[in-house]
Amino acid sequence: MTRSMPFKSGLGLVAVLGVTMFAVWRPPQINVLTSVTKEEEETRDPKQEGTQVTPCPIPAYVSPEAFLQYEKQEQYKCENLIYFGLGDGSKGVCLDPVFGLDDKNCNVLSFGISKDWTFDDYFGIFGCKVYSFDPTIGQEDHQHAPNIRFLNVGISNQTETVTVGGTSCQLDTYENILKRLGLLDTVIDYLKMDVETAEMKFFEDVFTNTPHLLANIRQIGMETHYGRPGLRELFWDYYHRLACHGFKVMNARQYDGRTEMVWGRP
Repeated sequence: MTRSMPFKSGLGLVAVLGVTMFAVWRPPQINVLTSVTKEEEETRDPKQEGTQVTPCPIPAYVSPEAFLQYEKQEQYKCENLIYFGLGDGSKGVCLDPVFGLDDKNCNVLSFGISKDWTFDDYFGIFGCKVYSFDPTIGQEDHQHAPNIRFLNVGISNQTETVTVGGTSCQLDTYENILKRLGLLDTVIDYLKMDVETAEMKFFEDVFTNTPHLLANIRQIGMETHYGRPGLRELFWDYYHRLACHGFKVMNARQYDGRTEMVWGRP
């Protein structure tokens, strides 16, 4: 059953929708995953055991229509889906027991804030420790709320400094950010990305360099955009790689050339 999360007494949340812009990025060349040789199997990092099904079958991209149909499929039916946040800033969160979302012990990473804190505020009220990121809004590291810590850094496939709209932005890899927070071996109950195609850098980096880190993520909420040529084909590839790591599509809202996607590892 899908429903909206009620306000808590005394909380006034005003959603001022904004767009988080990151560095200009060109799609990389993608190599489809293939089977692992005996030599590779013998030298595999033990941390990666159980996180990747090999070979990873990635069917050929056929058409935009087939792509949109794939997004809309419900691979896992969430019985208790609630939207955290308001308007464009909201993301679906599955509260089914299989995901073990404990309000006394949960961790949320939220990439992309702009002026809309409602998703983060809802999770903070819920009781999770929330780590919020956006290097484009001109704020230094601070404690936004009792359960919400803001960090002036964004997600990328490398450690770098870029200029966006006249603002100098520090970017780093998912692994380095986890290390910085002391969460490298900790369950991430929800990973949110609303970063205007910078999620492609996250995918490129994690699938190539640190796929074992996906084993600690329980749910992913992401806004995807397809404005540039070739992006649908890349998302098609990455969707199937997520499937190989056990993620299933739970919810999708398609509108205005973008999709709000929610995956889970039940």
